[in-house]
Amino acid sequence: MWIAKLRIRHDDCILGSRTRKFKVTSIGVPIDKFDKGGFSYFYHFETLYGKDEDVEKFVKDLRKDKTVTKLEQNQNTIFFMVKQPKKKKIPSTHYSKETFWLKPVVVDEQGYEYWEIGSWKREVLNKFISDLQQEKYELKISQIKDAKINNIYFPQIMPFLSKNQKAALELAYKHGYYDYPRQVELRDLAKEMNISLSTFREHLRKAEKKIMPDLIRNVKDD
Repeated sequence: MWIAKLRIRHDDCILGSRTRKFKVTSIGVPIDKFDKGGFSYFYHFETLYGKDEDVEKFVKDLRKDKTVTKLEQNQNTIFFMVKQPKKKKIPSTHYSKETFWLKPVVVDEQGYEYWEIGSWKREVLNKFISDLQQEKYELKISQIKDAKINNIYFPQIMPFLSKNQKAALELAYKHGYYDYPRQVELRDLAKEMNISLSTFREHLRKAEKKIMPDLIRNVKDD
């Protein structure tokens, strides 16, 4: 299996232009597409990370985009459909049935997209990258290699976290609470959320308890 790791950026990206504008990170994958008439329709499922007010600004602005025909939101998760002229080249593995996503696409606060895609044939990946270069996207090839797949992303239903549980977990991760050595103490995180230490600890423990079963099921030995 051939694997390519890429970083790209293009100014007309419906996600990247907004992650850069509102300082939000998006993680997700294009789910599917279909063609009708002279248009292509793309389904996207994305989770947004950032300050609540910035996420809401992101979604509000996205709703105004004329290419977005459908959009549903559940807290920081959005599901939407984009309509584009069929002739318009949008960077996606949908344009080649011989490529597929190995991991979700991350779009950071600078608008950079990080891709990891696979194919059975090296020439398929070469053609895919060549097409991106011809479209004059900002492109960096981090790696192309022939390797066995030991980790592939499969969409799955994630446990529902309350707003406070999600905020506590994201804050702890962002500030290095799970690093070794630990970069921050719970009392500092509680202060940033403007709640008591005991309340913050409760939110974090409940969040950890909800996500732990999925982590245990998916963990693999090296």
